Amino acid sequence: MNFSKRSYHFAIISIVLLVIFLALSIINRNGSTSFDDIVGYLITLFFVTVIIGFVCAMLSLREASSTQKYIGLIINVVLAILLTVNTLQNLSTIAGAFS
Repeated sequence: MNFSKRSYHFAIISIVLLVIFLALSIINRNGSTSFDDIVGYLITLFFVTVIIGFVCAMLSLREASSTQKYIGLIINVVLAILLTVNTLQNLSTIAGAFS
């Protein structure tokens, strides 16, 4: 399997994980349910799939042009940018809380 197909597959997996995570986030959770653990695992898995998908998308730049290559590249780059922005916002909020 070449990198463009891997990138495309990781983009689809990331989108599915994001939809599941958002659906579980809507549910009213309290500390006594196991939904918090599931959401935590989904967030971690989402981070991993976005990072792996982004790396595969960057490695697929040297491959021949295909629709899967461009779809995977666009989705993975957008998800990586959104993940980076969200992480930086969380870090600035944490830094602001301790200053």
